[in-house]
Amino acid sequence: MDEGKVISNDAIYELVARERQCRVSQRPEELADCYYPDATVTTSWTSGSVPVQDYLTGGKAPVHDPEFPIVSRIGFPVVHRNGRRAYVEVPQMTYRWVSVNGEKAVLTCYMRLIYRVEMREDTWKISDFRSIYESDTLEPEIPGTDLRLDRAALAGLRHSYRYLAYVDEGVSPDLPGIDRPDMVKKLYEELEQWLA
Repeated sequence: MDEGKVISNDAIYELVARERQCRVSQRPEELADCYYPDATVTTSWTSGSVPVQDYLTGGKAPVHDPEFPIVSRIGFPVVHRNGRRAYVEVPQMTYRWVSVNGEKAVLTCYMRLIYRVEMREDTWKISDFRSIYESDTLEPEIPGTDLRLDRAALAGLRHSYRYLAYVDEGVSPDLPGIDRPDMVKKLYEELEQWLA
């Protein structure tokens, strides 16, 4: 490699943006092509890391329901790269329409997506995917509508994904979130070790 030559991360940027777009627009073949077959994924609806195939074919995959859509918006990725390995931090906002006590509401989740990506042969693909939860909100679709939220139940849920856990059964209470800084620190330490 020429000294001083800048290596572009464009292929990595395109990979993570394509993964998100394929996920929310239900393009399973293209989504699968973003991952290596031995990749792992951790989500709010799995208990720990699962094989990517479980993520692609099961769980709470978004469905095309015009009454209850899921809309995602991502920020610009930050790439931490060492040769043929990189981890990528991507800020994301997800808007999801849900039913709460018979009323339509909008759940907004703020997350930091974390991708481990590798170049094997000549192609960048994802080898691991997880999220760090930052905050969320739950608002009625029609302002002023009373969602009749159970305040006692909400009080027992973690701040970084309180409303997600409220509207979805089975969400793990042990996901990485900014309300548990030691857990987030450990995750970044593991990422740096893997990168090195």
